[in-house]
Amino acid sequence: MMAERGPVNGDKGYGAPFTNISADCPSNSPDEGGGRRPDLGPAVVLPRVRAGAPFRTWSLQREWSWVFLLMFLAVLFGAAATVVGIREVMNEVRSAASRLHAEAEVVAGLRGALVAHEQAGLLVLSDAPSDRAAYVQGQQHLAGLFENAAIVLPVEMGMRADVQEARRAWQENLVAHGLWAGQFQTPGVDRTAEAAAFTAAGARIRAQVDGIDRSSRESLNSGLASSGRLEQLVIAARTTLFCLTAAAILYFRRRMIKYLIQPLEDLHRGVARLRNGEYGHRISVVRRDEIGELAQGFNSLAAAVNDSHEELIRRATHDPLTGLANRAALTERLATAFCPHSDLLPHQVGLLFIDVDNFKDVNDSLGHDAGDDLLIGVAARLKSCVRPHDMVTRLGGDEFAIIMTQVEYPGTGAVAARIHKAMRKPFHLGKDRLLVTVSMGATHKRPETKDPTTLMREADFAMYMAKHGGKNRYQLFDAEGYDHMAYRAALKTDLAAATSAGQLRIDYQPIADLDTGTILGAEALVRWHHPTRGILSPAEFVHLAEETGDIDAIGSWVLETATQQAATWRRNLPGCADLWIAVNLSPLQLRNPRSLAAIKDILSRPATQVANVILEITETALARNIEGGITALTELKALGARIAIDDFGTGFSSLSTLAALPADILKIDRSFLRAQEDKPLSTAMLEGILGLAHKLSLDVIAEGIEEPEQLHLLRDLGCTMGQGYHLSRPGPPQMMEALLLAQAPIPAAS
Repeated sequence: MMAERGPVNGDKGYGAPFTNISADCPSNSPDEGGGRRPDLGPAVVLPRVRAGAPFRTWSLQREWSWVFLLMFLAVLFGAAATVVGIREVMNEVRSAASRLHAEAEVVAGLRGALVAHEQAGLLVLSDAPSDRAAYVQGQQHLAGLFENAAIVLPVEMGMRADVQEARRAWQENLVAHGLWAGQFQTPGVDRTAEAAAFTAAGARIRAQVDGIDRSSRESLNSGLASSGRLEQLVIAARTTLFCLTAAAILYFRRRMIKYLIQPLEDLHRGVARLRNGEYGHRISVVRRDEIGELAQGFNSLAAAVNDSHEELIRRATHDPLTGLANRAALTERLATAFCPHSDLLPHQVGLLFIDVDNFKDVNDSLGHDAGDDLLIGVAARLKSCVRPHDMVTRLGGDEFAIIMTQVEYPGTGAVAARIHKAMRKPFHLGKDRLLVTVSMGATHKRPETKDPTTLMREADFAMYMAKHGGKNRYQLFDAEGYDHMAYRAALKTDLAAATSAGQLRIDYQPIADLDTGTILGAEALVRWHHPTRGILSPAEFVHLAEETGDIDAIGSWVLETATQQAATWRRNLPGCADLWIAVNLSPLQLRNPRSLAAIKDILSRPATQVANVILEITETALARNIEGGITALTELKALGARIAIDDFGTGFSSLSTLAALPADILKIDRSFLRAQEDKPLSTAMLEGILGLAHKLSLDVIAEGIEEPEQLHLLRDLGCTMGQGYHLSRPGPPQMMEALLLAQAPIPAAS
């Protein structure tokens, strides 16, 4: 605000929360962070696992490596068992089929040979012509077939024994009928009667051989049955292996969901919650393996983030130098008090702004370290003067604030009294003892208070009033004074665009010869046609323009516009060839080289006719910088302009100063004409001013002639020129032009 400030110590406190905290904390020094600052705690680091106590007691990689190895072995074993089983079954089937084929060939050959040999034997018995040598050879061949069958046919099912029994029966039948080799009878003997018995015995032998064929088929059936059992065994083994594999898959799937998928989902949810600002969230550690290590790492990271977040919050809401809450915390507390659901009544919230008086002197004389120590000491004493639930904050530099709740209006006064009492005790800054005073401004929340910003602005304004009222004071907020300040601030803002927006106008007040009423010249008086506030006189905005620096642009515009208007009247109106124009200057225009150069440029133009220009400056303003003012006015007078001392008699200029001024005219202040209650004294002072001017060869213009008695008094005292409402009010150029065209004395002057 507008209160006096020393160098800003420590953190400014005006930044938004969560500013960059990586840089060094600002100190008392405005340019380098060389001041001391409190310890804000160690940097947050991730917790480490203690050496010698490993967290992991089981390996997820090892577990799942074993799982996949066992599953691979199960699949490999199942494939091998299937291949071996199928191969065995097929071998069994092929073996049985091959054996059956061989046995069938042997039995078929044996049976065919038996039939053929039996037919040959019947021929021999019937003594029919036959080749007995072939018969014997066939008999030997059949015997060989029996021997081969005994070798080929297996022992199982009694097949080999049946073959041997059939051979014995065959041989006995041949022997019984004399048909065995070496038993043939003499030819010519007919033994047809034995044919029936021989044929019957042969039929029995063939039946016996057919029984061997049936046994072979039964052996095949047995082999096939064995293959079926082997097939069932393979199916059972494969089914068992499948069931075991399925059970293992389900088991490990459940373990995978419980120990892998769910922890990863918990980790994902944890990351999402951490991203959403839930820094206190933790996930459970279900296993002491890689997933467990990951969960523990997440928890450690979340703890570190939470600690960092809390540290950021603390740094964003606390002053690093004093440890007090800062402006952000104050704003948040006020926002809570302004919440519609707050239990506090409007008048139960008070805000006190505190500024250390002359703090700049401490920094300049004792150094910034001493300034830091002083601020820390002031903070401690402020905290001792408030209740536990009141908040003491440092706004920045040497400014503090206290927000009080549940306090009745004007409860801030009691706190301010305690603070003033606490500050009477000297501060010990090293070897130095220092007495410190503070200025305090306070305000209370009212029903019409809109928001925390308004409340803070009111407290700041009250503190400003306290400092400019003499310091070491407590000032309660004054709404009327604040409205006036706001009005001034609004005018300052609008004033910047007044010249460029064409809102300035000039009224002209005639200056007449008091004896004849003839208009000798005119004074240019600027008016501001404000778009919302109407017409404003110079007294309402010129001093604001001097504060903002807009006076340079306004003064140059008035001088240029007024001189151009006067030149137009002199050129176009009869009897106005010597009409002069008076323009007021601000002392700031004389101090500013650029503004002074602009004035010289305007006066140097031929159309200006500088000899008909009077530059007015008040005696009071000139007294602030006599030497600089005299130099600038001398330069302007050297260009041909005349110099008038305005409001003469109200300042404190000495006679020697007046003699040194490059003045041509004295303008008597209107206050000398208004002092009717002490008329003799006023008359004497007027006589003195007129006599002084006469001695110094200066012309005199009387201001503020508003009554006929004042006009008569001036005439009697020998004053020849004047202006005022009794003669003519200020008006626009059209009014002045009408008066000039009339070429008649001002009626009121008669």
